[in-house]
Amino acid sequence: MIRISCAACGQTLTRDGRWGDISEWDNLVAERCSPVAAGVFVRLPEDSVSVLQPDNQSRTQVYSPENAVSAHPEMVIRENWTSAGVDQGCCGSSGMDGPNRACTCGQMVATEWSDCYTQAEIRFLPDTIVVSE
Repeated sequence: MIRISCAACGQTLTRDGRWGDISEWDNLVAERCSPVAAGVFVRLPEDSVSVLQPDNQSRTQVYSPENAVSAHPEMVIRENWTSAGVDQGCCGSSGMDGPNRACTCGQMVATEWSDCYTQAEIRFLPDTIVVSE
């Protein structure tokens, strides 16, 4: 089992999960669904990933750095992080303005997508986290 912690202060940011293969990450998700299952972490090999939008016709190019770690929103320990940076959306976080979640110590650690028109996903910034096995 693995978990993700803040590299700056060591605060645990996620529940225990397992590494998944890129084949377990599905960017053809419908509205409000996560491209990765709860309990699974997937390292994304590219620095930009296209996501199918709820209309099943259009794609949005979603930026995250190479080796970002994708997680289901249920994996996050919410009391150990906070909204930060540009965090906008009508009923959640759009994630389109880049990183928007910080550890309670202030270190920016992830981007969350949770608005009504986006996928439900957390992408941890690879240089700001520690993965413990």
